[in-house]
Amino acid sequence: MNKRRSKNYEIALIAVSVAMLIGGGLVIYMVSAFMPIPGVRYVMMAPLLASIFYVIQMRLKGQYTLLKFGGVFALVMTLINLFMGIAILITTLFTHLSIRWIKDDERKALWGGLFFAGYTGLCALAVTKAFIPGLVDEVPYVVFFGVGALCMIFALTGTTVAKRVLRHIGGNKGNFWV
Repeated sequence: MNKRRSKNYEIALIAVSVAMLIGGGLVIYMVSAFMPIPGVRYVMMAPLLASIFYVIQMRLKGQYTLLKFGGVFALVMTLINLFMGIAILITTLFTHLSIRWIKDDERKALWGGLFFAGYTGLCALAVTKAFIPGLVDEVPYVVFFGVGALCMIFALTGTTVAKRVLRHIGGNKGNFWV
């Protein structure tokens, strides 16, 4: 693949992935509106986040793929809610720092998906508590870590499904997305 086509491919894949996250997130947001438990929408969103992140990492395999994806996602979500954009940006930075040392692409994608989903639950609730008074004031920070851990557990489902789908369609060895 030449360099220009590679850049176009990267931009298109990130854009489509962010669009899929927004579309899936909207459906999850509507469903979670009926459940008044703090952090439930992040737990429900975790498999989607992890699976999309896993596919992007396995397809692009770049050192800064996560930062590009997270930056675009945060920028788009900032248009909807500033605090959501801040939480996504913090999540992206924490995830990048957490998986930076991993050399194997598949392990990096797996742990990146898990950490991204886990940090999403943790950071979104922490940003909400810090900047938006009244929503989660009574909820202790220990619950936030529980939500983050639950997000990681649910994210394992998403990465497992994404791995099987990529393997089934020849994604890891073949030229499926090109």
